[in-house]
Amino acid sequence: MLATTHVPPRPEAAPVAYRPIRLRRLLAELGKRQMDLAANVVLANGRHPSNATITHVLRGNVWPARTPRVFLERQITDYLRRCGATEKEITVAFETDDENPGPLRPVRQDSAQRGRDSAPIADDEFDQLPEKAMLTQSARRHFGLFRDPFLDDVQGVEDVFLAPEQRYIREHMLSTAKHGGFLAVIGESGAGKSVLRRDLIDRIQREEHPITPILPRTIDKGQLTAGALCDAIIEDVSQERPKQKLESKARQIERLLTGSSRGGTSHVLIIEEAHDLTVPTLKYLKRFWELEDGFRRLLGIILIGQPELKGILDERRNWQAREVIRRIEVAELSPLEEHLAPYLALKFKRLGKPLEEVFEDDAYLAMRERLTLHGRNSRMPISMLYPLVVNNFAVKCMNLAAELGQRKVNADVVKGA
Repeated sequence: MLATTHVPPRPEAAPVAYRPIRLRRLLAELGKRQMDLAANVVLANGRHPSNATITHVLRGNVWPARTPRVFLERQITDYLRRCGATEKEITVAFETDDENPGPLRPVRQDSAQRGRDSAPIADDEFDQLPEKAMLTQSARRHFGLFRDPFLDDVQGVEDVFLAPEQRYIREHMLSTAKHGGFLAVIGESGAGKSVLRRDLIDRIQREEHPITPILPRTIDKGQLTAGALCDAIIEDVSQERPKQKLESKARQIERLLTGSSRGGTSHVLIIEEAHDLTVPTLKYLKRFWELEDGFRRLLGIILIGQPELKGILDERRNWQAREVIRRIEVAELSPLEEHLAPYLALKFKRLGKPLEEVFEDDAYLAMRERLTLHGRNSRMPISMLYPLVVNNFAVKCMNLAAELGQRKVNADVVKGA
């Protein structure tokens, strides 16, 4: 007879209740469905979350691992505002909804082994990035700081960190504004896109470049139409009222831009959140960009958006927009990686604090490892060493060092943060 091996029965998981967050109720009150929310946020890989992922967030407060929670919360907050939610409702949207506990659900047994609490675990979940933290008073005293080096950290051009890649993109943006180029600046949320946009506008003013920035004020760029673009251009380059018909607006724009250009002024249309643009609007942008006076283009265009903008600019997906897609240059912001220490040094220099008095040399490699995500289903590791994530994690490390009585943040502190 063959020997048999006794396999003890796997202990059943104890049932626990879901811990839904108030966002679930708020969406229902706004008349929005889970699929509506999913269509208006993206993950770190540039894709929209599945309905299952949204269910885990709403009903269990379980967030996708490969995307920092703060990034999703920011997108959700913007979506709630567009839907008409009040600031008071938004403030508590991510809190546990104790008044409406969910149904019981068994918890996977390996959750305890992985240091999880009793919340339901998403099938594709792994270690999450740290959430946003504020520098504690004890940490400030511990490191001799009177201010948080990461709070309101960009107050002028001297506060803008420029690695070689950022420096190149910065110059590319100015060249586009001067000479009528067509550029898309793409980066993850928190990668520094808005800082570069602010720097460009400040630089135009500071260095007295004869350039007029044009910034459409439409909050939801998915609703940005050709007419709205025309109105923004007319209102930012003149004191005239926009005409009523689209054809009249176009003629008005060409006249205004031509006159201004002959007077020596360049113009640049800057569109943030460009990942929300529709394909028809993208095609209209080509018509604006083609406006010219002789050999001189009348309008440069800079699109600024998150990684899903790459999908919009993929002519294999949007073949009908290939004429404009092929004319757009793309510049992508990468994670800090080997520039982590110089980046942190700049933040502390603002406060007159040498970085070596706060961080040990071995902390940087540990931070890079900690902020690189490895998922069971992902083929390659995903680096999240973007300024916003680095800021949040550095604060958490400093808080922990102060709590432990460590003189500086070292690799052991980083691993425990």
